[in-house]
This record gives sequence, structure tokens and C-alpha cells, in this order.
Amino acid sequence: MNTNNNIPDQSIYIVDDEENLLDSLFITLRTEGFSHIKAFSNGQEILDMLPNLDCRVLLLDLFMPQIHGEKVLEQVCIQCPEVQVIVITGINETETAVSCMKKGAFDYLVKPVDPQRLLTTVRRALRHSSLVNQNLLLKSKLLTGDLDNPDHFAEIITADARMKSLFSYMEVIAPTADPVLITGETGTGKDLAARSIHKASKRGGPFISLNSAGLDDNVFADTLFGHVKGAFTDARETRNGLVEQAEQGTLFLDEIGDLSHSSQVKLLSLIQDKTYYPLGSDKPKKSKARIVAATNRDLGKSIQEGQFRRDLFYRINAYHIHLPPLRQRLDDIALLAEYFHQCACSDLNINREKMSSSLIELLRTYDYPGNVRELRSLIYKGLAKGGFKILEKELCRLQGIELPNKSAKESSNHFKNWEFSDPLPTLEQASEMLVSLALNKSNGNQSKAAKILGISRQALNQRLKKHDST
Repeated sequence: MNTNNNIPDQSIYIVDDEENLLDSLFITLRTEGFSHIKAFSNGQEILDMLPNLDCRVLLLDLFMPQIHGEKVLEQVCIQCPEVQVIVITGINETETAVSCMKKGAFDYLVKPVDPQRLLTTVRRALRHSSLVNQNLLLKSKLLTGDLDNPDHFAEIITADARMKSLFSYMEVIAPTADPVLITGETGTGKDLAARSIHKASKRGGPFISLNSAGLDDNVFADTLFGHVKGAFTDARETRNGLVEQAEQGTLFLDEIGDLSHSSQVKLLSLIQDKTYYPLGSDKPKKSKARIVAATNRDLGKSIQEGQFRRDLFYRINAYHIHLPPLRQRLDDIALLAEYFHQCACSDLNINREKMSSSLIELLRTYDYPGNVRELRSLIYKGLAKGGFKILEKELCRLQGIELPNKSAKESSNHFKNWEFSDPLPTLEQASEMLVSLALNKSNGNQSKAAKILGISRQALNQRLKKHDST
């Protein structure tokens, strides 16, 4: 099995002992822009290259003097499942062709081969080969947990297993030209994910970013497609748009869920036809930029409400990456907090102090509606205003937790009224008792119970889950 991701996506091998047909197929494909084509007159040459067959599609004549095409087909399907075989057969051999499809052939063409049927079938086979190859690569990466180049994802700080699985997926789909949709709440790092995909794609062009939020249709079109001189009153010079600036690279469109319907139509045309018109021009231009889009909106809901086009969603959603919120990545909170702590101390030119275990626990119990971006902001603001004590007070304020302000004497008098069994309960047992008492006092209302205990609702949920699992 060959899962070499360096094989060009449009590499095609043709095997036929009839020189005229071989030349005809070669010229038809080359005329349509397929550049990675190799021709062979003997099926044995293909068998000699197995299992390292460096092509995506194999056009295979069935009846050749030295070796039958069915034998070649069987071995290619076994050893190179990502290679799609299109068999070529005579008009009276369709039963044999159907038999070949049952053995794994992608499709068959009947001689004389119709050029349009050839091109349509080859394009479908290339697309299918790409998907099969991606699945094989993804399975391999998920089993080993290895990335070809971890540096492409170095900007995303994580130890979370789900995030690392996403890295594997992003690395597999990065070399393709199809659009990618990245979804997730505000502050989850959608822009960083887009940059990582661009780096892993190894595309020769630049990474160009545009935040679509708040742009009206005219500004969106002008920014994206540019304009020619005289297109409107202030258009004194021709200006290239971001699509042209992102040539051979990646165009990242953030907040596409906020686009107007008119802008959505223009974006659909760009993705669907790979063409666009600069404002004031009637000459179309071809786009060679890879589109990556992102949104924090629920596009499914937006479609139901008539705010987002269904056809655009299907076009932009060739590959989908959903970034989990920070509250679902608890193990990353301490890791990110320490990273931002280090960055803040460097940026603000202040001495580093060690984070206490109580502060880390407090950081872990907050929900972070602003996700990673909010955590960074909290760390920076806390250190700028005076250190971790300020950060603790801010976290307590956000979670509705009251800091203890009683003196040691008052606390001592308070505990005199408590009665303890002998021997004393452990801290874990006492914690369970307090949680139970708080739930009883609040009639099972977890939000009220959490407030009584001076902790967040999430922290209470974690304690209850821990108790249930023991």
C-alpha cells in the first residue's frame, strides 16, 4: 500500500498496447491541463512497480498480448487501494468490464473512448483517490500519533488528545486544494488553526487574512476582488484584491457567518467556478488561492433561519474542523496559563512568581466564555495590576465566589459550634458531607449549592462526577 502524500494529486498512468489509442488518451488529458501523465504499453511494467505505484488513477486496457488486464487490476487493488483503476474495454466486452468493477475497478470506458466521458470519469476517479488516500493517511497517523512536521502546529499550545487528533487530520487535508471550514466559539484559536493548515500545505504563496464581520457588500467585493481604474469615483488606480494577493497561497476568511446574502453569492461563485471579476471589469480572472473559512456561528441554524445559503455551506464545508472550547480541555488550562504567564512577564518586564496550586484550581473551575483569548487577557491584566492576588480576586468575582475575610479569631469561634465524630473525618469525607448538606439546603439546585459552598457550578459538577465514579 502506497500512502505517499508527495504524489501529485493529478498523476495518471495509461496502459495500452495500441499505440494510437495510447497517444489519443495522452493528448486528450494533456490538452485539458493534466501534466503528470505516464504511458506504458505493457501491464507487466505496472506489476514490477508494485506496491509503490506513484499515481492516483490508472487507465488500464483489459486485453493485451503479454498479460491480461484483470491480473494487473487484482494486484493493484490489493497492494495500492488508493489507486483508482479505470478499465478500457471493447464494445462486446461489457460483461467482463462489470466483472472487473466487482473486483475493485472504479469505472470502465468502452472503445472508441469518448473524450468527454474520459475527462469526467478521470476527474471523479482523482477525487475519489484523494479521499481514499486521506483516509489511509489519517488512520496511520491516528494509530501512531505521529505528525510529519509538528513545527507546523507549534503556535497551538495543547496536551489535549482531541486537539492532537485534529492536528493529524489537518496535516492530511492540508495539501489538497479544497476549501476548509473551521468552527468554534470565540477565542478557541481558529486563526491559528488556519495558519497551521497553510504551513502544513507547503503552498508557495502567502497566508492572507480577512475578517468579514461588519463588511457591506461593496467593501467586501472591493477588498476581495480589487478594482480597475475608474470603477468608481475614488478609484484613481487599479488595485489588486486579496484573492490575487493570495495567489498560490491561502485566503483565510474569518467570520463568514456574518456575510450579507449578496456577498455570499460572490463567495459561492469564487469557490465554485474559481473565477472572479474585479470591480469595473468584465474580464474574469482565475483564482489559485486555497480558501479557508471560519465562524463562531451555528451555520446549520443560520441556514434554517434563512441567514446563510445552503449551497455555500456545502461548498465551503469540503473539510470541517471544529475546535473544542477551553472548558472541555481542562488539562490545557494550567499549561496555557503558565505559557501566558511567561509571555506576560517578558512583555511587561516583571519578575516571575510561582503559581500556587489554589490559583491553578481556581483557573480550572472557570468556564471561560472567551476561551483561550480570555485566559490570556486575565493573566496579562492580573500581572499588570499587581500579580496573582489580583488575578485570584478577578476569578472569584467572575465566578461569584466570596473570598474569606474573617479573622483567625472569628474563624476559631465559628468552628467551636461544630461537632465532629471521633475519629475526625478525612478532608475528602468532609468535602462530600458539605456538598451533600449544600444540596439538601438548596433542594437539589446545583447553582444555589455551588454559591453556598463558594465554588463555581463547574467545580461542583466535577466533585459530583468524582464522587459518582468512586
